[in-house]
Amino acid sequence: MKKLYLLTSSFLLTLLLFSCGDEVTQDFTVEGLRPVYITAEIADSVMSLPPQPIDQLGKIYYKDNLLYVGERGQGVHILDNTNPEDPVRMGFIQIPGNKDIVIKGNLMYADNYTDLLTIDISDMNDVKEINRVENVYPPNSHAYPDFYTGYFECYDPAQGLVMRWETATLTNPACKR
Repeated sequence: MKKLYLLTSSFLLTLLLFSCGDEVTQDFTVEGLRPVYITAEIADSVMSLPPQPIDQLGKIYYKDNLLYVGERGQGVHILDNTNPEDPVRMGFIQIPGNKDIVIKGNLMYADNYTDLLTIDISDMNDVKEINRVENVYPPNSHAYPDFYTGYFECYDPAQGLVMRWETATLTNPACKR
């Protein structure tokens, strides 16, 4: 019985010693999402631009034969839908960090990261921010990709604000949902 105890103890001690060595880590790559950063100065800029390609379709708002098509994190496309068979691209309102809008009369209410904006859209070629209510939304609402499950590159506040997320090949990503 004593020999069995010594043999078992020796085996466990040997196993313990060999398991405490340097761990071998191996890099892995995986498809995931990477944040696209912008500076705070650019994040606060709201302006009219010519029509832009639609890349990451967001919510759609319809009013007075116009379609307001959200571009996740970037702004709103404006299309004339008088002829639904052939909508005409009119322009783009750049609103970095935007996820949603509401329109009443000639005023568009839009989120801009943590702030709520009121934008005069009476002249689509020259929109104007007329009011900004700061810190309405949580500060890290863009730190994680919305409606996504998988690996992603962790948000680094030192690099700026996340405007959008793009598909990329990631090496050893530390974040996953």
